[in-house]
This record gives sequence, C-alpha cells and structure tokens, in this order.
Amino acid sequence: MRARSIPHSSKQQGFAVRLEGVASFDSDRWEALYRRFFPDVYRAVLATVFDPEIALDAVQDAFEVGLRRPPADETNVVGWLYRVAVRRALRRRFRRPPPVLGTDYPDELERSMTRIETRTLLELLTARQRSIVVAHYFLGLRQEEIAEMFGVRRGTVGATIAHALARMREVRSNA
Repeated sequence: MRARSIPHSSKQQGFAVRLEGVASFDSDRWEALYRRFFPDVYRAVLATVFDPEIALDAVQDAFEVGLRRPPADETNVVGWLYRVAVRRALRRRFRRPPPVLGTDYPDELERSMTRIETRTLLELLTARQRSIVVAHYFLGLRQEEIAEMFGVRRGTVGATIAHALARMREVRSNA
C-alpha cells in the first residue's frame, strides 16, 4: 500500500462548485478539484464513518471514479464526491469491525474535528442521519442538493435533520 498524505484545507467559502462552460473533465481539472476539495470531502466523510483509513481510501476512490467516469451533472461536484465516498466508506466499514472508541488519531485528524462532543453526538445517529447532517452542516449543502444526492425528497432530508438534531439535543441535555 502506497503512502498518502492529506493536503491542508482550503479556505473557500462555499462547497457547491459550478463548472459552467467546462465541456468535460480532464485530468488537469480533476487535479485542481482534488487539490482544492480533498481536505473538505475527507473531513466530511471522516465525520460520517469515524475511521481515518476508511475515509481516506473512500475519498481517494471517489476522485478516481470521477476521473474515469465524471458525474453527468456538473453543478455540484463536491456533493457528488461526498456521496460516492460515503457509499464506498460504508461498504468498507461494514466489512470489518468498527474502530475502538478512544483510539488515538494523529494530531492532524484531531484538529480537523472541532470538538470531541461533535463526534460523540454524531455517533448517536444512524449512518443515513449522519450522512445527511454532515452533508448539510459540514459541506454546507442545501436540502435540495442533499435530496438529489441521496435520491429522496427534500422533506425527507428536512425531517431527517430535525430528528437527528432532536436526538442530539436530548442526549446533550441529559448529560
């Protein structure tokens, strides 16, 4: 297995990337997208699956898939990458035992999670709830975009977010 490094985060404001006027994706365009958005997609997937190795492999795979078969709709490439990476990560995660909670991760990963409480609260959610909450709050995607990504109605996304937040508030208030 080759060694891979995690690039430093970009400080862009929005995540919904519009590629208007781009006829197709070439390797240079994918490299630019990789350099700009890899850290953000990686952190979002990490917040979804809580396993740095699985998250890293899944995001790398998503970019590889995009290079071979770019998304048909170029209006939200980051959302597409997140969806592909989460699906691959969840498939891998269920093939091996979950990581032991409290595992010491490298400092770089610790810094990427803003608070320990966030992880603890996200662990309370189902994989679907966690994916939708992360897409909305970590990636800044609108409910319409998330609904399209997951093939559900916008109302389902809103209800899922509301149920997830209620669950996290309940646990937090009882702590």
